[in-house]
Amino acid sequence: MSGFTERLEQASVATKSLVCVGLDPDPARMPVSSVYEFNRAIVDATAGLVCAYKPNLAFYEAMGLPGLEDLQKTIAHIRVAAPSAIIIGDAKRGDIGPSAQAYAKAMFQVWGFDAVTVNAWGGRDTVTPFLEDKSKGVFVWCRGSNPGSADFQDIQTATEDGPMPLYRNMALACREWNTKGNLGLVVGATVPDQLREVRAACPDMPLLIPGVGAQGGDLEAAVRQGADSRGRAALINSSRGIIYASSGADFAQAAAREADKLRTSINQVLEADGKGWS
Repeated sequence: MSGFTERLEQASVATKSLVCVGLDPDPARMPVSSVYEFNRAIVDATAGLVCAYKPNLAFYEAMGLPGLEDLQKTIAHIRVAAPSAIIIGDAKRGDIGPSAQAYAKAMFQVWGFDAVTVNAWGGRDTVTPFLEDKSKGVFVWCRGSNPGSADFQDIQTATEDGPMPLYRNMALACREWNTKGNLGLVVGATVPDQLREVRAACPDMPLLIPGVGAQGGDLEAAVRQGADSRGRAALINSSRGIIYASSGADFAQAAAREADKLRTSINQVLEADGKGWS
């Protein structure tokens, strides 16, 4: 295991969980006015139930400097309240050269994220600047959970191994680029057949799997198709389904109930397959 995959394993074992909570604050849906207080309450309520948090930078950037300040405070609080948790900066960066290097510096050194999502449309040059530190993880957007992902990601491409959909070509390329063991893939729970194919092609790489909450992905299929042969190396993400479980004063408690329900459901699948937590 690399530094990052070892940290991911430790985070999962610490809470016996493959759950990742997406922190996507929307002032129109939050029952409190402060983004930081909203995030803090949810983190405090779920810290023992999940292995990772995934702030989506778009929501914070949309609020300008106050939003970025709330993001900074949120990251600092997670470090205290859930010290073993992996923090993923969901930014889907996708540039090359000095720009990609600057993005990597920003995400890892300035913000202090443990991992980042990357859009690899520009090929290897968009990914390698993020891979230099083996303790930091990179999740390449491989096959999205949204229906429109099929517009490009399912297109058949010509390769030395014959025609294959672009998402599979992407997965195989990432497998080659994964020389430090810190590269993973984003594949949606809403496409279990593609998820199974990607896992077969990349048996040991970590997978970030969105789409089981509000998007209605099949949880059982996501666990069975997405986890590795040991029932690990997968992050099952839910954002709106957890953080907006209640619009009332009990929002944090409701988030904890949903996170615990998701963790329990995942663990039941793992246990049924003889891959539970020892």
